[in-house]
Amino acid sequence: AKALRELYLPETILSADVVVSVPKLKTHRFAGLTLSLKNMFGVVPGMKYGWPKNILHWNGIPLSICEVNATVRTGYSVVDGVVGMEGYGPILGTAKRAGVLVMGPNALAVDAVSARVMCVDPARVDYLAMAQAIELGSLRPEDIRLTGARLDDVRTDFVLPPGFSALRAPPLG
Repeated sequence: AKALRELYLPETILSADVVVSVPKLKTHRFAGLTLSLKNMFGVVPGMKYGWPKNILHWNGIPLSICEVNATVRTGYSVVDGVVGMEGYGPILGTAKRAGVLVMGPNALAVDAVSARVMCVDPARVDYLAMAQAIELGSLRPEDIRLTGARLDDVRTDFVLPPGFSALRAPPLG
């Protein structure tokens, strides 16, 4: 961690053979989206960092997300979008049926696909662009191998939180 100087983590995370991130597909009023990478805030102990992880928010959410994920690498990510959340998330949003599970061994790639499912351009999400810049993976569609349903068939327009309309991906075609 650069801005945090040090990062306290539970022994269960430090001794785990593999860490799996299993978030819901949803919007977030401070980050735009909360997916696999943002979900990793959950490994940081609230007893040390406060609630809702205040120090991480003060450090800057995009930077903190990248610092946590550069320190604790997930081995696999599964985004549950069977029913997600849109609008003023992560708590006050509205349920949104998307009918998808997005999964894979690279959290950034999983988040990029999840963002596209939500009709969001992942390169416009600050923490996703920053994660690509520090080489946690790629956002580029040509670098991500998709299997299962075609993205065009599962795209579901999510209502974004106020102030995040610039994340919207241009229409397909």
